[in-house]
Amino acid sequence: MNGQVSIWHLLILALNFAISWWNARACGRAWVESKAIGGAIRVIVWCGAIQSAIGFSSVFLFPLIFIANAAFPDYFTAEFVNGALGLWYITIIFPALGSGLAITIESWITAYREHSLANLGRAAWNTLAQAHNTIGAIRNLGPAFEAVGKMFASALGGRGDARGKAAVLGLLIAITVVTVALAAGAILTSALIHHYAGTVPLPPHDASDRSRPEYAPRRHDAPA
Repeated sequence: MNGQVSIWHLLILALNFAISWWNARACGRAWVESKAIGGAIRVIVWCGAIQSAIGFSSVFLFPLIFIANAAFPDYFTAEFVNGALGLWYITIIFPALGSGLAITIESWITAYREHSLANLGRAAWNTLAQAHNTIGAIRNLGPAFEAVGKMFASALGGRGDARGKAAVLGLLIAITVVTVALAAGAILTSALIHHYAGTVPLPPHDASDRSRPEYAPRRHDAPA
């Protein structure tokens, strides 16, 4: 790594942070109601929390990689940097695709039931995001597995000499960086959800009113 970060990368990280914060806020505001109602809305809220945690983890990952590379340049070399990126991607891509698909389908249903520009726009955004992530997974999973394979082969195939020990340390640093990034994303998401939970009062419910489906998901801002 050359220690340089483009403005484009910084903007992407800032956008990921903002979207993840918004997702966690939306999940927190719907948390109490989704817990009371259960069913589809509860699943969607959990999917939004997964999306938020993944987004935050991407924001934490890159600073951690730069810090580790700067602090341990002899151990955390470019091979292990690429391995760490690949390991993180392999870890998050399947939860990202699964939760994203559930959110996309929910947005289609909402747009079909309630025709509005906001609902149609959200469904279109979710569809494009899901297609982009799926295409990206098809393109990037192979290189990610290759980078991770090289990283483990380099560390586990050593002969116990100084170079082999350095490779093992590089592997441990890579695993630690990815673990810390994922944990930090999950912890921040959990903290934000608990912060915003209960800030929206539940609507009054009349037990004698049978015209409203009791467990039908209400319209809400599902994360993209």
